[in-house]
Amino acid sequence: MKLKIRHDTTYTYEEPTQTSIQYLRLTPRNTPQQRILSWNLRTPGDTSMMTDGFGNQVTVMTMDKPVTEITLTAEGVVDLTGKPLTKDDSPFPPEVFLRPTLLTEANKPIKQFAKQFSANKRSLVRMMNRILERIEFMPGATTVTHTAAEAFDQKRGVCQDHTHVFIACCRYIGVPVRYVSGYIHTNSEDHLATHAWAEVWLGRNWHTFDVVNLLNVAESHIKLATGLDYLDAAPVRGMRSGGGTERLHTKAWVTLAGEKAGENQ
Repeated sequence: MKLKIRHDTTYTYEEPTQTSIQYLRLTPRNTPQQRILSWNLRTPGDTSMMTDGFGNQVTVMTMDKPVTEITLTAEGVVDLTGKPLTKDDSPFPPEVFLRPTLLTEANKPIKQFAKQFSANKRSLVRMMNRILERIEFMPGATTVTHTAAEAFDQKRGVCQDHTHVFIACCRYIGVPVRYVSGYIHTNSEDHLATHAWAEVWLGRNWHTFDVVNLLNVAESHIKLATGLDYLDAAPVRGMRSGGGTERLHTKAWVTLAGEKAGENQ
């Protein structure tokens, strides 16, 4: 299946920034599951490429002039091959993904919840369903700084929160699991095209767990980056000097190649 992606991100500042640096994980890489047919990342600043510790492609963008707006556009076509996840070229053994982080630390309620499940796929599918039953999908209910414990307690969040809770549970019961950022093609307008899900190591291979869509097969997913949590795989992270209050507007379209952007989001 060939998918066309366009992802626009705009930062607006109340006063000019002096300098800024952004780390952009907005370039997918070729894997057995996805072939990159074309890809273009447009930025207003100087850029250089690097590969981070998790093997993600990172564009480092720097700007040393005053600006009140930064717009980033990622666009391309990806062919999903339909091949299942197997072992991959991660520089780390799966056991690295047992390490908790501040965003995925299991508090007492999460530990009590996770104890009901075990380290096999059928049980983890049940856990995924139970997490979605507990945590309502509600855009705007959380921010990127919310932890798994906070989302679990308030019972609202977005794909990032569902994924963090799932990760916290898996690691507590001894299952290696990593955070994935990317895009998804759906026929629903309820969810954003930018997305997050988890990949679990079950002895021989990695397995997809998409809590929000209750999927354990990555049939329409385009992977951008992986890591221990959101902070490792965020599409855009950076720092700046000056600028005052920041406002972010982002929009993404994922369509079948040949459709017009906006026909399916």
